[in-house]
Amino acid sequence: MEATKEKIVNQKINLRENAVRQGSRINLTIFNYCFLVYYYLIKEIKKSAHYASGVLLDVGCGNTPFREYFLKYIKKYLKHEHPAAAKKNITYDYLSELPTLNVPDSSVNTIVSFAVLEHVSEPFETIKEFYRILKTNGIFMIYVPQYWHLHEEPHDYLRFTRYILQEKIRQNSFEILYIKGIGKSFAIAGQAFCNALVLMFDLKHVKNIFALLKGEKTSGVLNSLIYTICKSPLILLSVLLIPVINLTFLALDLLLGSEKDTIGYFVIAKKTSG
Repeated sequence: MEATKEKIVNQKINLRENAVRQGSRINLTIFNYCFLVYYYLIKEIKKSAHYASGVLLDVGCGNTPFREYFLKYIKKYLKHEHPAAAKKNITYDYLSELPTLNVPDSSVNTIVSFAVLEHVSEPFETIKEFYRILKTNGIFMIYVPQYWHLHEEPHDYLRFTRYILQEKIRQNSFEILYIKGIGKSFAIAGQAFCNALVLMFDLKHVKNIFALLKGEKTSGVLNSLIYTICKSPLILLSVLLIPVINLTFLALDLLLGSEKDTIGYFVIAKKTSG
């Protein structure tokens, strides 16, 4: 028992918040380094939210940033998270380490899971669990990356192509209703550029400064302030460049982007038999 508690504490220390799920609301501004992935992902979620119905389970929900898009279509919203990633300010309905979901058989109508399965060493075992807990004709929606920088280390295991998703999802007795790339070739180029700028910095200090500005309690603020002052020319450069990159590469992507490359995939699939 003590060994299990120690393991969870160590996981809490090692986990880095997933950029796509870390906020309680989506910050869709051109100053956000995740703008390009958000732009396309939110577009797909809004377009597809009507597929949701009944009881919805958000697997690996983080701070539940996508909840608002589904509420008008469903009767109940359930939250699942890994025990080591659970937030103190959120009450979860289920806590478990994927691929296991301690949810009753055939008990939910809809599953959503965004930017989660790359952190599961056996992601398609999780899809099997989706099949078990979904009712007949229930659907799941997922977003998984084909490209992203290392995050939530060391629990960052996989990236996905369209073809492995199609093969494995069908093997698990789902009908794929929709699969779409999140952005095209210029979107991935712009997102990689923004990621490269952000990864020049120690994100621990960046988070400390943002917490300080929001009036939240944090530790090591003095070190973070010194770090910020020393890095201020690069920080200013990044603040100026990120919105320019976002707008430029979004325009290029919409006009000239190739679907041969993408940031990731948005998938909707249906369980067709009991």
